Amino acid sequence: MEFASSYILLTEQEEYETISDEELEKGLTLSSDSESESDEEAAKDLPENNHERKKSIFHHWKQGIKNIVGRKVTQPPAEAIETTSAQKIQHRRADTNIVSVNFNTLLLPSNMHAGDPVHCKRCHAVLSLISYVDPDSKVWRCEFCDKSTKVDIDPEEITHGGDVTFLIQPAMTTSRSTFSGVDRSLVVFCMDTSGSMCVTTEISGKIKLRGTRHLRRLQSFNEDQDSQFLPSQTHTNVTYISRLQAMQAAVDHQLDQMSYDHPNRRVALITFNNEVTIVGDGTQDEIVVTGDKLTNEEQLCKIGTEAALPEDIKSSRRVLGKKVYNLEEGGATALGPALVVAVNMAAHFPGSKVILCTDGKANIGLGKLEDTAEEKEALEFYKKVAKSALKKGVTLSVITIGGTDCKLVHLGMLADKTGGTVNTVDPLKLTEEFGNIIAEPVIATRVQATFLLHKELYVIDDMNPDNKCSKVQRNVGNARSSTAITFEFARRHHPQGTDKIYSSARKSCISKENTRRSSSLSVTEELPFQLQIEYTDTEGNQALRVVTRRMPVTTNRDLSEEYANLEVLGLHAAKKSAELALQGQFSKSRSVALLNHRLAWRHSHSLTASDDDRKKYKTIYTQLQMVENTVRNQMLKEILVSGHTMSDSEPSDDDDDSNDGCRRRSLPPKPKPKYTKGFIATRFKMMRAKRSSEMDDGMANMMYRFRGVGASEISSGSFIDETSASGSSKERAGNKASKKKTKK
Repeated sequence: MEFASSYILLTEQEEYETISDEELEKGLTLSSDSESESDEEAAKDLPENNHERKKSIFHHWKQGIKNIVGRKVTQPPAEAIETTSAQKIQHRRADTNIVSVNFNTLLLPSNMHAGDPVHCKRCHAVLSLISYVDPDSKVWRCEFCDKSTKVDIDPEEITHGGDVTFLIQPAMTTSRSTFSGVDRSLVVFCMDTSGSMCVTTEISGKIKLRGTRHLRRLQSFNEDQDSQFLPSQTHTNVTYISRLQAMQAAVDHQLDQMSYDHPNRRVALITFNNEVTIVGDGTQDEIVVTGDKLTNEEQLCKIGTEAALPEDIKSSRRVLGKKVYNLEEGGATALGPALVVAVNMAAHFPGSKVILCTDGKANIGLGKLEDTAEEKEALEFYKKVAKSALKKGVTLSVITIGGTDCKLVHLGMLADKTGGTVNTVDPLKLTEEFGNIIAEPVIATRVQATFLLHKELYVIDDMNPDNKCSKVQRNVGNARSSTAITFEFARRHHPQGTDKIYSSARKSCISKENTRRSSSLSVTEELPFQLQIEYTDTEGNQALRVVTRRMPVTTNRDLSEEYANLEVLGLHAAKKSAELALQGQFSKSRSVALLNHRLAWRHSHSLTASDDDRKKYKTIYTQLQMVENTVRNQMLKEILVSGHTMSDSEPSDDDDDSNDGCRRRSLPPKPKPKYTKGFIATRFKMMRAKRSSEMDDGMANMMYRFRGVGASEISSGSFIDETSASGSSKERAGNKASKKKTKK
């Protein structure tokens, strides 16, 4: 559990800021010191005695910030700020009240507690080292919700560490379990062999390929072995490799690697075109699923569950390799039925992986995506498959071929929900991508994280702003060492006249605090935080990891930002922006990125910032820039198509009926409707669903990758490769050119 600052910020009231049209048009750009100085020089040149001139000045968000690169930027006139704010939608000001959870902590040792956890009867917090139990009455007053609970526990039985693990249930010894530490998990390759897999890619040189049996049959008709090149073709020293051949080579390479590195691991093969074929490990008879069975989910589940379990790869490697190279392309794409079979086969071994590789939309059987009218039903089907895989401890990873349309925005959800990965790759890079997926093992299954706050704090819920809970649960699914999630929280502000600080003992929390940066830090009151991680380890043991901390609080925003952690800030901004974009909330996605960037800029350009801070700022926010600019480009495309963005139809502040929206407009909160089900399919939700459904695979791939990014990946700057970056640059250039034409 890592916080975005050494201090928790408690503002006396909600703070809001606006984003100018100029900033929205320009998008997120990284600022340098030279740019900051030019902004200051421009501010110095402003006439002091021309009131009308002041009103027309654009209020840049950098203005008014203290201690930036050694100077204080001139504060613009209050009239200009007020005028600008009145015309813009208000956004909650970004702050450092963010926490990230990196699940590699499950690999680190912790204090193993022999007893059972003691829970609060109200909020379910676990008794920890920060808890106080009255020695006479044996009563524990919960530090989170103030509920008094009588406990039968001796002082020495209270956990003495901030990181404790409880064993909930030991593993059951079965024929499929192992306690030797040997990896006997199952990897299921779910391969597309539809007709489109014959599309080829040109590579230089004459290369002899395996898996060309079908091509050799065609060449038998060319008895004289004449050249098949056209007279105008000059580049004849080339080889054309099909998507299927690239996939065959990639899978065979992984079989070879696993037979050496993980000889006890099990591998199965399932292919799909017009029908679904269970090849298994190659030693059993193949099972072909076709006809009406492709639309019968119950039968598909039964077939997958009852399929023969594969032997370890050291025994099946040679015969399975031959089966892989005997595959031929042709027919439609029964992707949905193949997934159901694969998940139920892999469910025999929790922690197993299903790797789906396809180059087109599902168009036969369950989960058809080609028909727009059936898309909503198909989406519900894939959600159901993801939920089933999550429950059974199966990780789904999705690989699509670059330049194709697979409706990745829907398929990617399978990986997002189960802890897998999503990527769109060149056919010639399939070997590398398969290797990346297989190399990182699952360290825990059925992972659920619970984050508890003090009762006067709440976790921010973007989907339901009025849902201000002090406890939130997150189903993580299967966790890898790079898996990370984030939470954002805020202070609970009561109506005017009733606002009170936590308890009488904590009133000093917001009292006399020296707000000057140069002065010594005043010690403020602390607030408790607790993270509970329920999981099943690789040996089958069910455990509960409890991490408890107290954090100092402050009302000084400058202080909290001075001690900011850019890795946590950037990780949260990237994940949240990508998630909102996938939901079709483009404007909100951009505002999260832009406002979070402002906070990071203030931190990295302050007097106390180091060169390392500025380096981190550039490394992390260069990647966040890719997310924001991609969303911006998509909105520009909407302008080219329809003359306006769909965001022009999104609700403004005046349409915001939430409690927060009413409070910002000084209105009483609106009563909740008596019946809420009829309001679910609102116009705005339909618009966002349409926008999400129409998202191209390139954008969906980037958003899903950032949704699953880990802390070490985003801080290293190596998460998105140079190919993606150059592609985004070309797209930005194209959009700028298109925009200029539109203006003309």
